[in-house]
Amino acid sequence: MRHYLSALRGIKYLALTAASTLATAGLILGNVRPAHAEFEIQEATIEKGEVQVEYRGAVHWGVPKADKEGGAGNNESQAVDFDQEEAPVRQSNELELQYSVTDWWMVSLFTLGADKPDGEDFNVDSIEFETQFQLLKRHGDGIALAVQGGYEKAINHGRQQNADGIAFGPIVELASKKVLITLNPLFTDQVGPNRDTDGLGFEYGWRAEYDLAKHWGIGVEMFGEIDDLSHSGPWDAQNHSIGPTLFWNPGSDDEEEAKNGSDDDQVAGAPHMELSFNVGVQFGLTDATSDGALKFQGELSW
Repeated sequence: MRHYLSALRGIKYLALTAASTLATAGLILGNVRPAHAEFEIQEATIEKGEVQVEYRGAVHWGVPKADKEGGAGNNESQAVDFDQEEAPVRQSNELELQYSVTDWWMVSLFTLGADKPDGEDFNVDSIEFETQFQLLKRHGDGIALAVQGGYEKAINHGRQQNADGIAFGPIVELASKKVLITLNPLFTDQVGPNRDTDGLGFEYGWRAEYDLAKHWGIGVEMFGEIDDLSHSGPWDAQNHSIGPTLFWNPGSDDEEEAKNGSDDDQVAGAPHMELSFNVGVQFGLTDATSDGALKFQGELSW
């Protein structure tokens, strides 16, 4: 996950274009409930035989009262239709296990989601199954392209009655030297008896990361969510956030030496473990978004 800066001007323009396009889409497309996602940016790269265990978590503050009171903003005619019994989520977590079957096909064996609503205990509220296909690989600078799709099974308990969901969309990576831009637009839909939307929804995430030093990177990430594209609404009734992120990829100096041919004793095909972490802050851009969220992501692969 690193590369870019000589083409910085070109990629910078691309990033700004992507951001404005996605944000504009959010402006005109529809209403959402405040999202409590774990701010995931999915990468396009797939390596045969690789196993990944990933944790994503977030702590939210300044959750809008609309979570409880059934609307956002002062314009009642444009207020979002919130579930009045749904308590605002203060903490959210996901644990995911992935396996790359081939160099172009990866499956997520499961993703467990758990939330802690205000004043309540942690509850596992979903289990998700995903798959990803890589269509275009890159080696260093260039473009990578993949498509992903998944099914989320809601685990309902008590007053919480959520619908199952599906999601699908492309993953695009643009890399040059020390900069990497990753785009994750997704179309979503609800299924099952608890469905409360009329059509497709839309989610997006994008990241621009700069390779600051060995093992370290800094970047900017932006996320948004629209429950139902068939019902447009004002910007302030949608969920959009943006903020900085710090990346740490300790990797393995031994592996780097082996790749460069400097470790003649390296056992061919021996499994190698690699850790990566990122931590960031997301700031809400609309009335329907929490004021802020502290996000953390950790990944172990071998």
